[in-house]
Amino acid sequence: MRGRTVVTAVALLTGFTGLSGGTVLAAGAAQAADCLQPAVQARWDQLGGATGALGPVAACEQPTATGSFATFRDGAVYVSPATGAWDVSGSFRDLWASTGWENGFLGYPTSGEGSAARGGVFQQYQGGTLYWSPATAAHSVSGAFLGLYADLGWENGFLGYPTSQEVPVRGGVFQLFKGGVAYWSPATGAHTVSGSFRDLYGRFGYENGCLGYPATQELPSVASGVYQRFQGGTAYWSPVSGAHALCGNLLAAYGSTGYEGGRLGYPVSDEHDVPGGRRVDFQHGFIEWSEATGALVNRTIGSVTAPAPAPAPAPAPAPPTGTYYANCAAARAAGVAPLYRGEPGYRPGLDRDGDGIACE
Repeated sequence: MRGRTVVTAVALLTGFTGLSGGTVLAAGAAQAADCLQPAVQARWDQLGGATGALGPVAACEQPTATGSFATFRDGAVYVSPATGAWDVSGSFRDLWASTGWENGFLGYPTSGEGSAARGGVFQQYQGGTLYWSPATAAHSVSGAFLGLYADLGWENGFLGYPTSQEVPVRGGVFQLFKGGVAYWSPATGAHTVSGSFRDLYGRFGYENGCLGYPATQELPSVASGVYQRFQGGTAYWSPVSGAHALCGNLLAAYGSTGYEGGRLGYPVSDEHDVPGGRRVDFQHGFIEWSEATGALVNRTIGSVTAPAPAPAPAPAPAPPTGTYYANCAAARAAGVAPLYRGEPGYRPGLDRDGDGIACE
């Protein structure tokens, strides 16, 4: 075992004070009963002893900072007061070693290996869970990602098995799974990006682009579509329009039309250059932006494109008492967006999805 000093079976009988205060002997002429403390002995016996999964004793029980371990031909058994005695072997043992054994973020094992979906196995540790499948090898899931993974159905959900460890990136971390990528940042928490949105996110530069980190999971929308919010924008998908995203002023202008439920429908292009500015095309029109004009909403009438007509003049209704914002653009201009339920200026008319957060 890398990084371990073990007492081998050729050593003479010597002793040290074990986990329970007894003397642990090195293997020589001694039997396993002379070499192992009761908790480790019991787990080894449970697995079949010398003819079982771990094989015969290779090195007698040794102390760790908070417990002890014994090495066998095909693995080891670790014990601590907080976790009891559990075996570690194969790919999980190699992965655990690479993270720092019991001194790393995973801590001690808290279970044996268990069967998982599609021929895989898992094992629980104090700081996370290890997963292995024939197609993905061994990886751990821990922290906020473990909670998210549980919410999504573990390896039986759309994410499937992990295919990497966590990878640090600017301002956060990500981890690859067969069915998508999990992202975490202090500001957004843990969320996944998968399917068509995963390719779209790449086109926009991942977390370094205008979208930033994902701030929600995918959410259902009109016409069998979905959307997903990010720090700096929103991604949209429908069966007829595909996946596209909007950021900044173009997204704010889209919001003024009612988003995908409004007259423009879903976006059918990403933001792209036009003379003097930028443009996004929609099912029923487009929005163009330039420094000179800001964002202008247009709609398509047959084969002719024309600006959306101005609404008929009408007396402006008297605003309600207290703080009032006519629309989200006004709230953003005042520097108060997003507005949360109960805050001055919040009202249901600004909360498009009824989640208690307006103008997010």
